[in-house]
Amino acid sequence: MIIKKAAFGNKNEAFIENRFTNKTNIIFSNENNRGKTLLMQCIVYSLGYDSIFPSGFDTKKYFFYSEIEIENRKFEFLRKGNSILVLNQEQLYIFNSITEFKYYFDQEIYNLPKIDKDGQQRTIDLSLLYELFFLGQDKRNTSNLIFKGQNNKVDFLNMIYSMEGITIETFNKYDVENLKKEKKIIDSKIKAEIRKISIIKKNPEISTFISAAANNIEYRNFGNQIQEIHQSIADLKKKRNREENRKAKLQALVIELNSLNRNLNEGKVKCGDCGSSKIIFTNDDFEFEVSNNHVRQNILISIKSSIEIKDEIISEFNLEINNEQEQINKLLENSTPEIKNYILFQDEIYDSKDVDKIVLELQNRLNEIENQLKNNESKITSDKEQQKYILESILKEMKRFYDIIDPQGLLKFDELFTKATETYSGSEGQEYYFCKIMALNSVLAHKFPIIIDSFREGELSTSKEMTMIDEFLKLNKQVILTSTLKNEEYSADKYLNINELNVIDYSNFEDSKILQESYLNSFQELLSKFNIKDY
Repeated sequence: MIIKKAAFGNKNEAFIENRFTNKTNIIFSNENNRGKTLLMQCIVYSLGYDSIFPSGFDTKKYFFYSEIEIENRKFEFLRKGNSILVLNQEQLYIFNSITEFKYYFDQEIYNLPKIDKDGQQRTIDLSLLYELFFLGQDKRNTSNLIFKGQNNKVDFLNMIYSMEGITIETFNKYDVENLKKEKKIIDSKIKAEIRKISIIKKNPEISTFISAAANNIEYRNFGNQIQEIHQSIADLKKKRNREENRKAKLQALVIELNSLNRNLNEGKVKCGDCGSSKIIFTNDDFEFEVSNNHVRQNILISIKSSIEIKDEIISEFNLEINNEQEQINKLLENSTPEIKNYILFQDEIYDSKDVDKIVLELQNRLNEIENQLKNNESKITSDKEQQKYILESILKEMKRFYDIIDPQGLLKFDELFTKATETYSGSEGQEYYFCKIMALNSVLAHKFPIIIDSFREGELSTSKEMTMIDEFLKLNKQVILTSTLKNEEYSADKYLNINELNVIDYSNFEDSKILQESYLNSFQELLSKFNIKDY
């Protein structure tokens, strides 16, 4: 992936940067607030990242554009709000959400890793992927992800393992998670030593369904399992229905646009109020004039592509629903008639006085659970060993890079993320991030550029900074860095004398004025590629 151009703006002001090269690039200025961070966030935001823009900058007012080369293929992206347009070989694709765009990204641009999430294999979020190679200036936290969203540190590690072809095998989540839950409950009950478990039945018929007081625990667990599955099915159906409604709207829109095509061929359609023959197609963030047949056909193709994506999403939801329903069937097939009847009468059952017997039964059940969990753990032992090897390789690379930039340094890398209580002072945080990003690039050999905003933050010494630049240059891939120089450094042309370094100077921009009217015509040309006229 090579970034060729980035831009952002609206009808009043804009900025375009097209001076990137396929080597190490440094964007610098002699003062802060020259727009470097806005540009860096613009790049990843246009590609679906939940960017962290500086406070006071309202993303809703602007369009964000990028031109990317991937495997010698040119892609152009335009984002506004949560909608993203993609130009691929002059074909326009319209995505009304980041989730829709993620599916396209996975199919057409880069095969996204799958990780275990809530007991299911799920495609990772784009923001999680971008944390492999993108480091923003704000909200840095060495102990966690910069932008967490629905993700956590474990998800990040699982993504790395998945990229290396190693995934955690997803067992039936009720076979594992509920065993763990049940184990925790039983542990608590046994430790308490006093179990007042008696059965008081309002209806005498219930006694025929329960042979011993100890079974009460099993019945309650069974009922909880059934209830949990039913809730999961209900949630999945809601999500599926939302996607089906969106698909139906898209199908209706195709019919309308096709009908419009016939009307335009047979006669002229115009507004009854103002008399205009301009016809607009709009979603929440973009508007297109569909009076033009070429534009209309492009939109039709894009909508049909979106319908196909909706079909895939709906199919995945149906598969999950079917899996949940099969789980209910399996539970009922393997259960006794007493357990099935218990579901009908569970509210009538109370605790038993036979404390000693219940404790004994609980202990037996606890032993069974521990054996089942142990068996499941043994199935993924080999994967764990490989995961351990990958993590150790990354940490070893981090140590190697650290020894290069700070031979006398005292940092130790025992985990990919630091402990929450561990504080890095001065330049230590920047050294950690440098080592982490470089190590991930080295071990994974990924094809993404490295993008670091304010790469020498924390009063990094000049010698360490120059060593870092040397290491970036050795990568022979695109690296984009930003830096704010001190006056004496700027006067000495600090970066200009480094061979193979592409330097881009933002010092002449006014404070907080990177967006300018002078770029409007060129920015309008970019928007016109996407058939955006009035904005």
